[in-house]
Amino acid sequence: MSDLHDPEVRPLWQAVKDRLVITGDLTAIKSVRVALSTAGLARINGWLAHAPGTTRRTRRPRLVSRDGWVSVPVDRIREALGPAIDLADILRDTVGMPDVLQPNRRLAAMKTDVWAYAQSVLPDAPQLLQHLRSGGLSETSVEDRRRLINALARAHSLIPLQRPVPLPRLSLYCAGDPHYFDLNPPGQGSKLVMLVAELTGQPTAATTPNNRFALLARAGIYPDRVSATVIVLNLAATGDGPVDEAIGAAAASRRPLHISLYDLTVHRPRISLAQPILVVENPSVIEEALIRGYRGPLACTSGALSAVDHEFLQQLADDGVPIHYSGDQDPAGVYIAELVRTRFGAHIITPARGQPDGEKSDAPVYQESAPYLELLLGPDPSDPLHSASEAGCLSAEARA
Repeated sequence: MSDLHDPEVRPLWQAVKDRLVITGDLTAIKSVRVALSTAGLARINGWLAHAPGTTRRTRRPRLVSRDGWVSVPVDRIREALGPAIDLADILRDTVGMPDVLQPNRRLAAMKTDVWAYAQSVLPDAPQLLQHLRSGGLSETSVEDRRRLINALARAHSLIPLQRPVPLPRLSLYCAGDPHYFDLNPPGQGSKLVMLVAELTGQPTAATTPNNRFALLARAGIYPDRVSATVIVLNLAATGDGPVDEAIGAAAASRRPLHISLYDLTVHRPRISLAQPILVVENPSVIEEALIRGYRGPLACTSGALSAVDHEFLQQLADDGVPIHYSGDQDPAGVYIAELVRTRFGAHIITPARGQPDGEKSDAPVYQESAPYLELLLGPDPSDPLHSASEAGCLSAEARA
């Protein structure tokens, strides 16, 4: 059919080619929307009207142009041209085959291989597989996804472990990198948590750090229990365990004490209910408390809450110890304070922000400011950074 090369029909082939770039499969293209001249539209309608097997009774409605655009059913074009004419050959002879066609086919085959392999090595984790698939695949991410699947498969073969191992050791064994399963991005620890949850019949959405820690620990995987700590000062403990003794000794010598997640989970202390504990966001407040000789029970969770912070606050809440929390008055600090309030029932100490003339201000207020420290720790006339004008930024109601 020499009219296949008619310049008036060329826009149809170009439209098919453009869709082919997207789909990577000619058979997946059902229709294209194309701008056609009157002559081009007449030529295509002629093919459709005289398609093999078409009679006056079976003839379908003619294609109609709307504002110069026509929706052309590609499957009907194939039927009209007949089995002897290959649509790929037409494209090759008229507008050329797209260069990306072969990569698209290769990527489709690679996706099929990746997910078939994942299904074979992680048969007991359908929710995890669904989560991995939802992230999609590209040519640049296929190898990373294979590595993740292989690492999870090796972990799957070991869980539950015969005896506990640190998370970095498991990461090194499964992926050749001790940080591969780190619980914070860019680590892939969240996928390991999902795998363990699914294999042990637990909810896959372990939302808090201490929940994730407990979930992994039950499977014999120990995240960091040693280096991350809560700093405490002037606490009183009522138990008789080794951590209670350390808290008592630190309070007697008026020195700060670092309590690790290991301490909290293996030698759980009992904190006195006699006084509320003031929990702050920044270690500098602990430093200032030492300088000022502050005597009240004080703890620092150091910003965004980690597993040790969650465990510490949860134990206080479980034991009924009153928690007073205060953090920086910036977006991150306000978010942390609200989390501590809703999850652990803390009373939030918030400075009233304002200008010396009484106008309110939305500017951040950090705990290192002199008036904020006075609100938390009491006044210190010897503070060389104290400013009477700055102190006016915190109202009397905030100090109450």
